[in-house]
Amino acid sequence: MADVWLAYDLLLFRQVAVKTLRPQLAADAEHWARFRREVVSAALLGHPSVVAVYDAGEDTVDGHLVPYLVMEYVKGTTLLQLVREAPVVGPEYALELTAGVLEALDHAHRHDIVHRDVKPANVMLSHEGTVKVTDFGIARSVDRAGTTLTRTSVVVGTAEYLSPEQARGEQVDFRTDLYSTGCLLYELLTRRPPFTGDNPLAVAVQHLSEPPVPPSAHVPGLPAAYDTLVLRALAKDRADRYQTAEEMREAIGEVLAGRATAVTSPLPEPRATDRHTQPSPPPESRTERPVRRRRVRRTLSATAVLLAAAVCTYLIAGSDAPAGPRVAAPSLIGETMNEARSSAQAAGARVQPVRHRVCPHPGTPVGRVCEQTPAPGTRVPRHAVLRVTLSPGTPSAAYHRPESADGQESAMGRQRLRGRESSAVLREEADGDSRRRATP
Repeated sequence: MADVWLAYDLLLFRQVAVKTLRPQLAADAEHWARFRREVVSAALLGHPSVVAVYDAGEDTVDGHLVPYLVMEYVKGTTLLQLVREAPVVGPEYALELTAGVLEALDHAHRHDIVHRDVKPANVMLSHEGTVKVTDFGIARSVDRAGTTLTRTSVVVGTAEYLSPEQARGEQVDFRTDLYSTGCLLYELLTRRPPFTGDNPLAVAVQHLSEPPVPPSAHVPGLPAAYDTLVLRALAKDRADRYQTAEEMREAIGEVLAGRATAVTSPLPEPRATDRHTQPSPPPESRTERPVRRRRVRRTLSATAVLLAAAVCTYLIAGSDAPAGPRVAAPSLIGETMNEARSSAQAAGARVQPVRHRVCPHPGTPVGRVCEQTPAPGTRVPRHAVLRVTLSPGTPSAAYHRPESADGQESAMGRQRLRGRESSAVLREEADGDSRRRATP
């Protein structure tokens, strides 16, 4: 449907991606409307996990008026390429990537926008390890009740990641994106979508009626908590799924922290054979003697004192009191996100990038760790999270603000792009897939 070109902004001295609707499609009203929706939807969203939109306009190509969209250029790869080319995507890394997608969706949902086409091809992973959701071309606005403002019976989306309500042509809401995110996570874990078929219709029918095979059936040894997480996201009934992106992201955090049983799955029913489990005492009768009640009150008071003492001890000792073996936090300063992740894993820890934080060492090369918490050498529990700040690079002092833009075209207008050397980096086909194209 569209081509994406790599270009250079002569005003702000930066590389940008310019997305243009193909000339042969520019005369079609539906394609124009979809492209316009992407412009409006993306412009409403200012978030680190959403590809930024800088400008939009129109130009004449081969006698056709063609719209274009100037966007942030993300140096990296799509999750689709990651799944196809990487030797393996570890379970924890798959959860971390999905959490980044959910962070972007949570922001979009708070602005009443449903993406409707969440899939690996529409998620970029920058070289710094940042997840970027793109292509809001079929996004829809929703009302405060969470349903789309436009009623339609047309099926939109990509078959492998289509929710049951999309397959039925029903109204969508925020939970529709969560189903598609569940499909994305399933593919990251197993290297295959939950449902496949000879044609899109066969796949859509499976979304409607077939229960998904648990991911652990394809990945031996995968913890049961992963199955619980994914299968809830893939529930046919929207009421049985996670209700918000934030809720699903919190569930992912619980799985990563090893506390998933108490949060993402129901507690098992007590069985008669569980002899080690003591039954709950029956409620006190109204005819209990006062002596019995006083004894219970004294017991409860003593218990409260012990709990208070335990809490004080915990606070004095610190929340990182050893619950097992501890390791020394490795030094990640100066490393890229991928290098930092490998170093942390080798030491038995994990890394998490911190956003919206000023780098204390502006001289650090762009995309490399300039600060970490806890500091290198600190004794931390195994599997602890090391929070890292990535350097944005040294600001350029060569920027000159233009004297005036009155009566001129938009800041990223065609005059500053025309005549410059450019190359096509992505082409979007009508089915929504994206493939690299050779430089013309």
